[in-house]
Amino acid sequence: MELMQLAQWSAVLIGALYVLVRGADLFVEGAKQIGAALGMSSFAIGVLIVGLGTSLPELASSIAAVIAGSTEIVIANAVGSNITNILLIVGVLAAVGGPVMINKNLLKTELPIFFIATVHFVASVFDGQIDRIEALLLFGTLCVYVWYLFSSGNQAKKEMEVDLNGKAKKSSKITVRAVVFSILGIVAVLIGAKFTVEMAVNIATGLAVPIGLVSIGAIAIGTSLPELFVSLQALKSKETDLAIGNIFGSNAFNILLVVGVPGLISPLVAGDVVMLLGLWILVAASLILFVAGLARQVQKWEGVAMIIFFVFFLVKLVAFV
Repeated sequence: MELMQLAQWSAVLIGALYVLVRGADLFVEGAKQIGAALGMSSFAIGVLIVGLGTSLPELASSIAAVIAGSTEIVIANAVGSNITNILLIVGVLAAVGGPVMINKNLLKTELPIFFIATVHFVASVFDGQIDRIEALLLFGTLCVYVWYLFSSGNQAKKEMEVDLNGKAKKSSKITVRAVVFSILGIVAVLIGAKFTVEMAVNIATGLAVPIGLVSIGAIAIGTSLPELFVSLQALKSKETDLAIGNIFGSNAFNILLVVGVPGLISPLVAGDVVMLLGLWILVAASLILFVAGLARQVQKWEGVAMIIFFVFFLVKLVAFV
């Protein structure tokens, strides 16, 4: 009976993650059309709507976790998602479509904030927790980042708008379809987040393992699916350079937004899984991606090595069971 109950919880968790991710997809699809109708530039749509949309599953599940009193989920979710983004997603892109060149315009804005956000986060969580002041500083960094992105002095924005204007689809009015998609997306995200957290707590309790273990593994990988789908689509359209470049921004959003906002609601705790394993894998993976960014390319063999490193991470997680 206990095994059957565990199987049911796992099935509900998988379903909840699907609803969570699909809801984010619907929201992005609807919001992009609304943004275009309101006259937002391609750059603004890409940074705000797509950037926020791909981080929406992590943000929603983290806020739901704080409300439920399971604050350990938040940091584990962000750490696991960033590790997955780098080692699995970038690894697959490079291994399958490599060698991949990284777009220099994206790196002008994304590489510095990726470095700053990662160092800021690691320094904040090094004592095993993030209090409200540290969360406020993380969120403040995000606000400065967004302000800079849209400032008149951002040369990368000007260059990217020129590059993207020819590809942008103009829309004269907001359609009912776009509004419905946006609303349904938000509702699905909220429902998916609620059940994702509930099932994670149930599974961790049933297996007598730290909840951070379920979060850094199952939830983190599940909520990283939007980035994976976007990247696989980019692989088909041969735009892997933009896909990898966007991983820099996505990881910065995961740290500054997904940890910053829930941390303002309640202080966050980093469990043993994060402190003994996750944080160090994150630092190593981030360093690998940062060096790749400086080199502006990821070779095929580097992608294979990243995937092997990700498998090593999963094997080490099993040791905590």
